Amino acid sequence: MNNTNEFFYCYSTNLHDLLRSKGLRYICVGLNENTMRRFYQYRRTKEFEDVLAEYTANNPNK
Repeated sequence: MNNTNEFFYCYSTNLHDLLRSKGLRYICVGLNENTMRRFYQYRRTKEFEDVLAEYTANNPNK
């Protein structure tokens, strides 16, 4: 995996809650300096990608 896709920056509280409920831990939390929106940084792993695919499949806001 190349470095540009090694991390995922999560701005969705719903996705963040799902990731945490599945036992995934974020690396850090921060604020986007342009928008001042909070984000959670996750490392992209197989387990992370599986949960993200589940979230995407069940997301009513496609």
